[in-house]
Amino acid sequence: MTHQLVTVTGPPGAGKTRLAVAGARHAAAEFPAGVRIAELGPLPGTFAQAVATALDVTERPAEPLAEALCTALRQGRSLLVLDHCDASPAEAASLATLLLAGCPELVILFTAENPLGLEGERVIEAHRDESPVPLAVALLAARKGADIFAATRSGALSDVLGATYGLLPVAEQRLLRAISLFCRGFDTEMAAALTAVPVHEASVGLDHLAALELLAERDGRWWLPRPVREFGLTRLTDSGEMAEAVARRQEWATATAAELVGLVEEGKPWRARFDRIADDLRAAVRAIPGPGPLAHTLARALAELLYARQFLVEARATFEQAAAVAPGERTAAADLRTAADVAMTEHRGEPALALLVEAARRSRLGGDPAGQAIALAYAVCVGNRFPATFTDLVPHERLCELMAEAEQAAAVTADPLTEAYLAAARAWNATGLKTTPDLALTKVALDAARATGEAVLVSGALDAVSSADGSAGRFADAYRACDERLRLFDRLPRHDPRIGVEIVDTLHVVPLVAISAGELPGAIRAAERSWEDELRGEYMRASKFVVPLMLSGRFDEAGKYAGIMWDAWNRVGRPSARWMAPAVHAAGLVHGLRARQAEYDDWLARAHTMSEAGVHSGLYESFAAFALPREALQRGAYREAVSAAVNLSTAPAWDQSPHQFYDAYAWAVAAEAAVLAGLPDGPAWLTAAAPAGRENAWAAACLARAHGRLHRDTAALRDAVERWERIGARHERACTLLLLPGARTEAESEFDALGCPLPPASL
Repeated sequence: MTHQLVTVTGPPGAGKTRLAVAGARHAAAEFPAGVRIAELGPLPGTFAQAVATALDVTERPAEPLAEALCTALRQGRSLLVLDHCDASPAEAASLATLLLAGCPELVILFTAENPLGLEGERVIEAHRDESPVPLAVALLAARKGADIFAATRSGALSDVLGATYGLLPVAEQRLLRAISLFCRGFDTEMAAALTAVPVHEASVGLDHLAALELLAERDGRWWLPRPVREFGLTRLTDSGEMAEAVARRQEWATATAAELVGLVEEGKPWRARFDRIADDLRAAVRAIPGPGPLAHTLARALAELLYARQFLVEARATFEQAAAVAPGERTAAADLRTAADVAMTEHRGEPALALLVEAARRSRLGGDPAGQAIALAYAVCVGNRFPATFTDLVPHERLCELMAEAEQAAAVTADPLTEAYLAAARAWNATGLKTTPDLALTKVALDAARATGEAVLVSGALDAVSSADGSAGRFADAYRACDERLRLFDRLPRHDPRIGVEIVDTLHVVPLVAISAGELPGAIRAAERSWEDELRGEYMRASKFVVPLMLSGRFDEAGKYAGIMWDAWNRVGRPSARWMAPAVHAAGLVHGLRARQAEYDDWLARAHTMSEAGVHSGLYESFAAFALPREALQRGAYREAVSAAVNLSTAPAWDQSPHQFYDAYAWAVAAEAAVLAGLPDGPAWLTAAAPAGRENAWAAACLARAHGRLHRDTAALRDAVERWERIGARHERACTLLLLPGARTEAESEFDALGCPLPPASL
């Protein structure tokens, strides 16, 4: 196959699927990365999910499902068969265009009645000599001297099916009409549910239909050929039984979805079964006639299953649909709140905030002040705690309005759950600064969260405590809070939408807090957990490695993950991610330490561009205040380093300053730069930076080295070497060895292994 787009066309019954599958298997050797076959169902809007099911991939936060598909398909030359595109040719064409744009070695093989009209599409018409007759109803036609292909081409296929149908007993005609409502394969129990007959009776009827080859058995399930299904649906409508069949399907779907939700909650196998019947559950929800308890139960259950399956966008829409058919305002409010939780898992703050506000309104209409207060309080937390999920920050004035409404609603209720949400909102909203809660109030919020016994609330409160400690420069305490949060992590039920944002945030924050404390091995372990987790986008996961690997001197690995991070971020449309700028700059610093000026300048320009847009938090400035002087020191440009560093002669004292994750590195490097530059107040800079060394293991080693330089103290230099060894900082250890008598040969060997030139002797 040399074309990237091939479409097998022909009318129903022409054998397109068999020809496509046979051709794909015949050409398998040409596709070392694999051949995948995705059967597209009859429901528009589900094609990407069908391909995801075939590829066994899931949607991730800030990473659209289509990008997850591309990630799976760009591993080399591969073939993807998209079977049955006729339900929505435009959707199939759009999906194929997107996949081909992201996967240059991919070949797509369609089956459809007509060409899709895409540029470069090669069309092959299914003919009799290319495939055996796929419908065994042709055996009946052959006995009458007919030709199924001739019947198909002449438009007489329905006549052939009609003749076959007319020979069936009444019970089997009714069975055929009922099972035509199924979207995909089905089992005997499903058929019995739609006909309200005993399972053994349905089994006998199905066997007879199969003997006539009106349906086929594959992988333990029954399948109706598309022409037979469409014929049966027409007869179902004509018989006047459609409403009754749809109602029975809804009953079956409700019971089945509830059973699957139970399996999810119990941690038992469920996904394979869900994938087989997902389209039928979707079809049942789409056919819901209006609000009611049964309709709501079905829609809510499907939404929960879609979330557990990690079809996040569809799950959010289905929770909103559940709210639309809810039997009351309180129930609708709960659905909207859950939809907001899914939006936060998606990393999308704007829709989450809007859904929470609407959930509060519906709670008020339903006479539920506690629900109203909780929704509003959580909205305040979202607006303050997760600014990176917003394109435009929520003004503090707006959050204060929501806080006041929450307090007013809560005035008539005093339950522990409501108080826990309010305590968290008060803490996050008190300072007026994003991501910077009030330390005293975070302690109150943590106590209130523990009183509820809700792990998700405890996790969020621990994040508040850690954030407050970090903002105050108490990085060691922040790391301890994160350590407790990480231990709690495995207790969080991943199928619960409330947990999604806590999982995403834990895997985002814990590596950063570990870095802030200079615990490089811990930061790398946390990055590894983030990398392995299926609820994290590729660029998010990769970014967590870059800074700790760079600080550890594992430069090649840092560069590898930087490349993955940058490419993945570009593929998903370069979403706002100012938080990623330090990792981009760190990738540049690797090149700077290796004296690769052009590459260093390139990555630095990327970091500057990224840092200019989105949320201004001081995070990038904190990293740059370390990285710029550190690169200058490597070149021996000591005065330049001092100019780029934090001015410790004018900066407020450590405990009087608000802090960011990388401040301890910046202060320690500033003190060392002052010593190397020979500033008269260099000793005062060392004294000013001392608190940073108490909070950060890397800073402690750096300050020990600076002290050794200033006072020609060999013991201090040896102490620095031991400190670098404890945190695995190879490059900094090698720089320190150069200063020790008799260690130059070892240092030179290390620099050679690191791919770095020797720095000036005084460094």
